[in-house]
Amino acid sequence: MTADQLYGNNGPGGGFTAYGHVRLDYADATVVADQAVYSSTTKILRATGHVLLTQSDGDTATASALEYHSDTDRVEMFDVAGSTAAIYAQGEQIQGKLYYKGKEVILDPGGRTIIKNGYITTCEPNHVAYHITGREIEIRPRDRVIAKGSALYLGKVLVAALGVLALPLAEVAQQRRQNEYAPRIGYNSVYGVFIREFINFYRGPNWYGTYHVDFYQKVGIGLGADLFFQRQDGRGGGELTVYNLNNNATQQALTGARNTTQANLNMSRLFSDHLQGALSFSYSGQSAIFTALPTTTSTNVALTHTGARSTTSYVVTNTATGPSKSFGGILQHTIAFSPSFSQTVGLNLQDNTNPGAFSRAIGFNADTHVSARSFDADLVVQTNHGSQTNNIGLPGGETTTPVIGIQRVPEFTLRARPFQLQNLRLPISVALIDGIYNDGYDNIETSRLDFTSQIGPGVYRIGNSAIVNASATLHQDAYGTGDLLGAIGYQASLQNYIGHHADNTLFYTAQSVRGFTPMPALDALSGSDQISEVLNVYNSMYYRFTASTNYDFKSKFLSSINYQLNASPSAYSFFSVGTSYDPHGTGYSPLVIAFATPVTRTDYLQFTGSYDFHLHGLQGQNYYLTHTVSDCYVVRVAYHQPLKEVDLSFSLLAFPSQSASFGINNNGPIIAQPFQ
Repeated sequence: MTADQLYGNNGPGGGFTAYGHVRLDYADATVVADQAVYSSTTKILRATGHVLLTQSDGDTATASALEYHSDTDRVEMFDVAGSTAAIYAQGEQIQGKLYYKGKEVILDPGGRTIIKNGYITTCEPNHVAYHITGREIEIRPRDRVIAKGSALYLGKVLVAALGVLALPLAEVAQQRRQNEYAPRIGYNSVYGVFIREFINFYRGPNWYGTYHVDFYQKVGIGLGADLFFQRQDGRGGGELTVYNLNNNATQQALTGARNTTQANLNMSRLFSDHLQGALSFSYSGQSAIFTALPTTTSTNVALTHTGARSTTSYVVTNTATGPSKSFGGILQHTIAFSPSFSQTVGLNLQDNTNPGAFSRAIGFNADTHVSARSFDADLVVQTNHGSQTNNIGLPGGETTTPVIGIQRVPEFTLRARPFQLQNLRLPISVALIDGIYNDGYDNIETSRLDFTSQIGPGVYRIGNSAIVNASATLHQDAYGTGDLLGAIGYQASLQNYIGHHADNTLFYTAQSVRGFTPMPALDALSGSDQISEVLNVYNSMYYRFTASTNYDFKSKFLSSINYQLNASPSAYSFFSVGTSYDPHGTGYSPLVIAFATPVTRTDYLQFTGSYDFHLHGLQGQNYYLTHTVSDCYVVRVAYHQPLKEVDLSFSLLAFPSQSASFGINNNGPIIAQPFQ
C-alpha cells in the first residue's frame, strides 16, 4: 500500500488510516481511492472517495466505497459501475465487454459477482440502447448469468418482464438447445395474435430448464416445459420436454380436437468404463370431441458393452398406436481378432400386431471381414425367417404366409485395391461377388457370380481451352440357372472454356444392358442414354449466369431449360433470379427472385418471392428488414405475405452465434414442438 499520509500501528487491536492517492495492491487486483481505513479487530479494509478497482484480466469497476473482508477474502462495493470481458458464450469470448451497474456489488473468493438492484448490458456506457435489470444479478464466469426479478428495456421502454433469466456463458459450446429469454409476440392469419412466454429457471449446471406459457388467439393455450438434468458425477443425464395445446371453442369446432399432448424423454448413463446405456421415450396423444383418438408411444432402450477387442450392443424398441403394436430387438457382437481380421454376428427380432393380423420375423447376419495389402474380403451369411397371419378372428378363416426376403447363404465379396495403368494414367477398381441366394420375392434359389469393374476417371486436356473427363463401368452376372446379365456404362464430360468469362460443359451418360436376370428384386439393371449441357457466363464474383438442359435419346424427350442469374453489385448486396422454360407447351415457370441490399448505414433489406407470368403478379412475398441500434443490438422485422404474418426479433451483437437472442417471434413454426 502507498499513500500521501499513513497513520496507525501493527498491534492486535490496531489498524491504520491512509490519506491521499491511496493505492492498494493485492494478488491480481489494484484499488485506488482517496482514503482507506483498516481495523484489525473487524478485519475490514474500507476505501472511500473515487474508488477504482482494476484486475489483471482488464476488468474494472468504480464505486463510492469499497470494503475488503480480509478474513473471508470477500469484496463489497457500493454505487458501482463496472465492466468485464471474461465472458464466454457458445465457446467463444463475447465481442466487447459486459457492463453493469448496481447499488451494491459483492465479489466472492470463488470469482462470482453478485449485483444487487442493478442492470447489465453489452452496449457502450455512453449510449445504453438496451439493458436488463434485476433484483439480484449473479455472474458466474465461464458458467452463467442468473438474473432474478429481471426485465428487458430498450432504451427507457420496458419490453418484457423476464422473471428468472439464465444466460449460458460456458467456454464449451452448449450441446443442448438455446434458452429463450423474452416473450414472442406477433400476428398470423392462421393463429391470430399470439404471445409465447418463456420462464427460465436455473438450480445449477445439473438442473435447469424453461417453462412455456403460450396464447394463440384462434387456437388456444399451450403449456410446456424443457427440463435438463445431469448426475453430479457427470456419468449420466438427459432432457425431458412436454407440451400441451388446449384448443379453444373455435378450434374445437374447426378440427374436432380438444387438446394435443406431446412429450419426449432422452437419458444416457455411463455405468462403468465398459458399459453404457441410453433410454428414449416419446408420447403423442390427442383428445377429440366425439371420439377418443389413439395415442402413440415409442420406447427405445440400448446397452453397449465395449471390451478390449469386442463390442456388444443390445437394443429393444417398442411402439404402440392404439391396438397396433410393434416390438423389436437387436443383438450385435463385433470382435477384432487382429487389425486385419474381424467378425460381426447379429440377431434381430421384429413383431407387428394389428387388428386381425400378426407377423413375426427373425433375422440373422454374420460378416467375416479380412483386409490385406492388395484386397479386402467379406463372407456374409444373411437370413430372414418368419410368417404373417391375416384375418385373425374374422369370417373366412386365417391365412398364413411366410415372410419374404433375400437370403444370402452365403455371399463372398472380394474387392481388389484400386490400381492404375501407368502408361494411360487410368485408375481401375475390381470387385467379385460369389453367392447363393434364396429370393423370396421371385421364389427362386440359385447361385450368382457378379463381376464389376470401373475404369477411370481419366482426364485429357485438349489445348488450353478444353478438358475431357471420362470413365466406364463393366458389369457381368452369371446365374446358376444358366442366365447371363451384363451392362456397360459410359460417363464423359467435355468442358470448353470460352475466353476468360464463359465455359460450356457437355455431360454424356449411357448404359447398355443385355441378358436376363431370374432375380430382378436383387439386381435389376436399366439402360439409359442421355446428354446434358451447362453454359456459364461470369465475371469474377460480380455476376454468374447459368443455363442448363437435358435430352434423353431413349424417350426422345427434351427437359425444361433452366436459367439462373446471380449478381453481387457490391460486397453488401446480392441479387438472384431464376426460372425455367418448358418447350412442351407450359412456357416459363414463375420467376424466383431474391435480393439483399443496404438501405441506410444501419438498415438492411432482404426479399424473396416469385413473379408468376400467367397471373402477372408477385407471389409468396417475404420481406426482411434489419435495423442496427448503436452497434449494440439488431431488430429484425419480417413480413410473410402468404400467411399475412409479421415477425419481430431482437438479438445482441456482442454474443457469438446470437446465443443471447431475445426473440419476439421467430421465422419457424408458430406453435412450438420442443420435443422435436
